[in-house]
Amino acid sequence: EINLAILISNFENKSQKIWNYILKGLGYSYILTLATLLIYNLALTFTSLSGNSIAMASSAITTASSAFGGFYASKNIKEKGLIYGLLVGLMYIVCLTLIVFLAKDSFVFEMDILYKVLLVSLAGGIGGVLGVNFK
Repeated sequence: EINLAILISNFENKSQKIWNYILKGLGYSYILTLATLLIYNLALTFTSLSGNSIAMASSAITTASSAFGGFYASKNIKEKGLIYGLLVGLMYIVCLTLIVFLAKDSFVFEMDILYKVLLVSLAGGIGGVLGVNFK
């Protein structure tokens, strides 16, 4: 005889662990983003690095941070790396876009934002695939 309460408890416990790792991956993504942006800003300030590279650098930093978050989450969850990585990447860029929306006076949703959402989400998915297969 299978006890239904034990099955439900195990499912809730597993689900809670999964969300815990997803949120940790998201948090580590933002920490990595902030640290990397700080280093980049210091390099801009104290070297002759051109300000023309800001857009490319911020895209590379957010993409790499999303991939790291997906990697972390799926490495610890140990299954469905693509799905959990995409979820971390999507949550990361949606939260970031929401922050930009709240911070700017005039926010216009343009196609390049949609491209960033796709790129960063895919980076999270790739990080997830790498993380679940990392030994």
